[in-house]
Amino acid sequence: MRPFSLLQSFRTSWVPLAAFVASAALATGCASSKEESSDQAALQTSRPPQFVVMGFDGSLNLAFWEESLAFAKTTTASGKPLAFTYFISGVYFIPDAKKARYTAPHGLGVGKSAIGWGGDEAKIQSRVDWVDRAANEGHEIASHANGHFDGSAWTHDDWKSEFDQFDSIFFGAKAVKKLSAVRLEDIGGFRAPQLGHSTGLFQVLGERRYAYDTSKTAEASYWPQKLGNVWNFPLAQLRIVGSGKKTLSMDYNFYFADSRGVADAANSGVYRKQMIDTYMAYFKGNYYGNRAPLHIGHHFSKWNGGAYWAAMQDFAKEVCGKPEVKCVTYKELVKYLEGLTAEQRADYRAGAFPKLARPTNGDSERDVPEGFFEEPSEGEFVGDRDEAHEIEEESAAP
Repeated sequence: MRPFSLLQSFRTSWVPLAAFVASAALATGCASSKEESSDQAALQTSRPPQFVVMGFDGSLNLAFWEESLAFAKTTTASGKPLAFTYFISGVYFIPDAKKARYTAPHGLGVGKSAIGWGGDEAKIQSRVDWVDRAANEGHEIASHANGHFDGSAWTHDDWKSEFDQFDSIFFGAKAVKKLSAVRLEDIGGFRAPQLGHSTGLFQVLGERRYAYDTSKTAEASYWPQKLGNVWNFPLAQLRIVGSGKKTLSMDYNFYFADSRGVADAANSGVYRKQMIDTYMAYFKGNYYGNRAPLHIGHHFSKWNGGAYWAAMQDFAKEVCGKPEVKCVTYKELVKYLEGLTAEQRADYRAGAFPKLARPTNGDSERDVPEGFFEEPSEGEFVGDRDEAHEIEEESAAP
C-alpha cells in the first residue's frame, strides 16, 4: 500500500479542520490570537523551508576571503544566519615555481592552467589558513577542480586524474600546507569549471561518493533530484529584471549580459539594482510558490565597480532571517533532503503544500509576472569562463 503522503494529508484533513475551526469561531465569537498563531504554526510545519544557497568559485584572493567571511559573521550576528559554500581551485594552492606538479588531463599537458597559480609558498600557506578559518566558522569547502578547463569532452579517466590530483594538492605528501579543519571526506560537493560536465564526471562523482554537483542549469523552479546517487543542484536560468536579457544565477553571467564582459564601472549602480531586483524576483517566485531551493554562485572578483558583490550582500541582508528561510551551505541542503521520505520529496516537488500568501502591496519592480523567467529573451547563457577568475590578488592574513 502506498504510504500516506503530504498530498493525501492536505487533501483529506484540511477540509474537516477548516470546518471545525469555523464552527468554533461561531460558538465563541472570534478565535483568540493564541489559537490563530497555533493554526499558522501548523501550516508552516507542512510547508518546506525556503533554502537559499550562496557560494563562491575560485579562492585566490586573500582579501576577499577576509571580506566575505566578515560579511557572513556580521550578517549572522544581526539575526540573519548565513553560511557560504566555497568551491576551491587546486592550482591556487600550487606555487608558481612548482606548477609541474599538476598535469592537466585530456592531453592538455604538464604545468598548464587556465587561471594561473597560487603565488609563492607564503601566500599559499595564508590561503590554507583562510580555508581552515572558513570551515571553522561553519562554511562549507567544496571542489572546483584544478586548472579550470572545460571538461565537457573529458572521459572517465580524465576526470579521475583531475580528482586524484585535487586530493593530492590538499592532502598529499607534497601539499604546501595541509588543511587542518577540513578532511578529505568532508569535501562532498563539486562545480565543474566552465560548467563543463560529461558522463565521465558523474561516474567519478558516484565512485568517490560525492553528495552533489552544481554544474548544470535548469529553470528557476526546479526541485532537486538525484542523478544516480548524486544530487543535482543546478544554477537557475533567469532573465535580468530591467533589461530582459538572459542570465544564469551567477555574477559572471550578469557581467557578460550587462557589458559583454568589458569593464563599465560608470553604470555600477544600474547593474547592482538589476541584479538585486532579479534575485528578489527569483526569491519571491519560489518563496511564495513551490519553495524550490535558490542557487546563487559568485566569484572572488568585483566586476563593474563591485556591483555584483554589493548586490549579493544586499540580497543576503534582505532575505536571510525571513520566516521559513534558511541561508545555508549545500551540505546542509543535502542533509535536509536526505532526511525526507521519497513521498515527502515527491509532494514538495508537486507543490502539494499550503502556499504562503503573497503580499498585495509589494515592490512592482521585483514582483514580476508569473512565468517571467520562461519568456523569450535576448542573449545567451554563458558558462563559468576562465576570465571569471582573478589572476592578481591582494595580501591579507587571517
